[in-house]
Amino acid sequence: MGLTEESKPRLARGVRLQNDASTGEVVLLFPEGVLHLSDTAREILTRCNGQEMVSSIIANLAEEYAAEPETLRADVLECLQDLHQRKLVLA
Repeated sequence: MGLTEESKPRLARGVRLQNDASTGEVVLLFPEGVLHLSDTAREILTRCNGQEMVSSIIANLAEEYAAEPETLRADVLECLQDLHQRKLVLA
């Protein structure tokens, strides 16, 4: 099943967010490597706790950044679906 707005995404087992010691930027670590994140991806992933639905993540980001939820919806879903396909985020 794919990721939808009703999904409650969480990081897959063995995947974690961590500060890179040399650059100070937040990266996504997983058994096969490291993924450098955009600021947007980092903001999305810090909210992926398995408790919050994608629709809530979108609403919270819209409120925090004073943006329209419809504007963010496609970007959030695209980011999470990409990471879901890579098996880094579970729905």
